[in-house]
Amino acid sequence: MKTDAENWYGKETGGTFMGYWTNSGAAVVRAMIPAGPDASHERHRFQPDQDWQQAEIAKHYARSGRLDSYLGDWHTHPDAVSGQLSWKDRACLKTIIRTPAARNSTPILILMCGSPANWDLHPWVCRIQTRFVLFDVLLEEKAGIALYG
Repeated sequence: MKTDAENWYGKETGGTFMGYWTNSGAAVVRAMIPAGPDASHERHRFQPDQDWQQAEIAKHYARSGRLDSYLGDWHTHPDAVSGQLSWKDRACLKTIIRTPAARNSTPILILMCGSPANWDLHPWVCRIQTRFVLFDVLLEEKAGIALYG
């Protein structure tokens, strides 16, 4: 993540997490799939190469014996400090949750904010809650990160 963030510094970049959820509710990330060769990187916008990523997700899923699935994404917010989800981030998360093929009702999103040699990680776990019968709201929960090696 750091290498990609620094290579694209000044523009957003990102990728996809593959792994699984434990019975205790922890997400175990076992692989990261980069943005892809035809991704679009702009100052305040990032669009992965979705066809390429979906093919890589399918390959990883098969190689893992169908254990690892799509957990969520990460992307950079160059020079940002807050780590709060943008309206675009929230809209994207709602789309992921509502897309049956994603099979992910609680995606994780890690925002990587800052600049080279000074990146801060802001992990989130999100889900939709229906309120007032037809009104959906995105619930955003701060998450923690633990490294195992």
